[in-house]
Formats: sequence, C-alpha cells, structure tokens
Amino acid sequence: MATVIPKQAVTQLKKALDNFKVIDAIELCTNEAQTRKFLIEPFFGLLNYVSNDLIPEYNADFGDRVSQKIDYAIILNKKDTLLVEAKKYNSKLSDKEAGQLNGYFNNTKNSRIAILTNGIEYKFYSDVVEPNIIDSNPFYVFNLLTYDENDIESLLHFDKRFIKIIDIISTAQEEVFIRSFETSIFNELIAPSKDLLKIIHKNMSFKSKFNEETQGKMINLINSTLLKSLYEKKVLEETKSNSLGVITTEFEIQAYHTIRTMLIQNKRIPKERISYKDFKNFFNISIDNSTKKVICKLVFNDTKMKLIIDNNEYILEHIDDVIKYKNELINRTLVLIE
Repeated sequence: MATVIPKQAVTQLKKALDNFKVIDAIELCTNEAQTRKFLIEPFFGLLNYVSNDLIPEYNADFGDRVSQKIDYAIILNKKDTLLVEAKKYNSKLSDKEAGQLNGYFNNTKNSRIAILTNGIEYKFYSDVVEPNIIDSNPFYVFNLLTYDENDIESLLHFDKRFIKIIDIISTAQEEVFIRSFETSIFNELIAPSKDLLKIIHKNMSFKSKFNEETQGKMINLINSTLLKSLYEKKVLEETKSNSLGVITTEFEIQAYHTIRTMLIQNKRIPKERISYKDFKNFFNISIDNSTKKVICKLVFNDTKMKLIIDNNEYILEHIDDVIKYKNELINRTLVLIE
C-alpha cells in the first residue's frame, strides 16, 4: 500500500493490541450483541474510530425491496463508506456469510470495502474482479489471536488517520491479480488444457501429428523435474540478457533465499522490506532496496565465497555456511529497520 505508516504508529498499535484482553472479552461473548460490544467496537477503537464513526444498523437502499440493514457503516470524509457485517464470536466466516455482503455492497453508495468479522477474524473484501460484486476471496485478513508485526503495519492502513481508499483498492487489485495469475499457471501445470498443449506443440521444432497420444506424452512431461530444469534455464537467460554484464548466479540466489528465510523468522523483520540487487563484483541484500541499508554483501567468484556484514568478512566453504551467522544477520537487520 502506498501510504507511509509512521514507525511510532506501529509501536503504539502493537502495544494496544498486546494490552487488549481478548480472552477476557471472549468469555463475555455469548451472542452477537456482546461480540459487537466487547470485541468488534473496541477493535475499531484501536484504529481510532470513535463511537460516532460506527453507524449501527445502517440502511442499505434496496429500492423496492424490503429494507435491509447492515450491522455497521463507517463513512469516511462524507464520501467513502466501509461496511461491516458482524457475526457472533466463534461463528465460521464461510462463503455464505461473505455472499450476504453482496446485497449491501451492491446497493450502498460509494462502498468499495466490506468487512466480515466474528470479533476475532476480520476479512476485508472489495470488488476488484467485477465492479459492484464482492470478490470471492478477501484481499486481507487480520486475526486478533495470531497476528504478527507485518499484520499490524498492514492493519494500520485502515486506521482512521491513515486510510486512503484509492491506495487500498490499488493494493487489493495487485493482490487479486497475482493470486489469479498464480492460480491459473498452477492449474495449467496440474491439468494442462488442450489450448496450451496446442500452442506448445505448434512451436516445437519436432513436427508430429497433434493427437491424443501426443497430448498424453506432453502431459506426462510437464512435471516437477521439467519445471526445475526450466527454472535454471530462465535464471541463466536472465543473466545473459543483462546489458551491464551483471550475472546473477544460482549460488547468489540460493544464499539470498536462505538468508531471507532466516531473517523473516524474526517477527520484527517485515519480509516485504528485504530485497537484493546484484552488481558486477558483489551482491547486496538490503532493506527497502537501499544502498544505505545493506544487511550484508556477498562476494562470490571462482576462487572463494565471502559474506560481509557491517564491514566484517566471513569466508564460506559452502552456501549453507551463511546459517552460522544467523545472529549477526538478524542483529544487523534490526539495527537497519529500527
């Protein structure tokens, strides 16, 4: 999301969430009204919405149909409207409940975001796939019992002080696009369509008749071994196409993923802020892709592999040796993000 969230706001919300006596509140919730009072309203209070911001039993205009009311509406800047559908604590938030939002969503002016919650789990929906029809999957989910620091920063984009609907929708669109693309590619790999096989067959240098036997042979070839081979060729092709002569090796990528995996095990380190940039003679792993926030530097060549952390050099015998310096890497990263 494009909105920049102050570090102080993250710290404040984390403290407020840590102090929120969720278990005590749960024990008071035996029906929907109590869930609203002891869980949902305090939750929005943490996001700086006061009681006047939460309009209960908001009337969704259904024209000639029987008037129906949604549990809450939050009107932002007298324009954008957030819709909130509340369920009793411990209710399963199924597709049926999400579908119930469609009517409200479809008939409420200036509504692009709807929230379905049981007081613990908060599912955020939009209509980025088809206008005025709620998406089948939420673009963001927050859970009061299982959140981490990354979730807190994302949640702050819905804080009354920082919320910008246009930015949230843009991020939702990106999330839905990526998810849809990955799902489509995965489905084609699991069960290749005839259209895909036709395209591949047409572009093969070995010419044969496109029949059921050929299709079966092609389907059997699309497996994990093939994908691994294609991945390696793709990495090599990308390095060849780099006009600056920078060659990103498989060893550098492997070291990057190993280091990144170690770092994000620490809940204080946001995974989206870790990135890399390859140069002609070294490979930087950094925060926010900044040359001023370098976590470590890899210097790999034909004779040696070297890891540099804050001017301290370590010789590696094997790629996995980076694990030996886990503490140094985490401490360096925490310094850079705090």
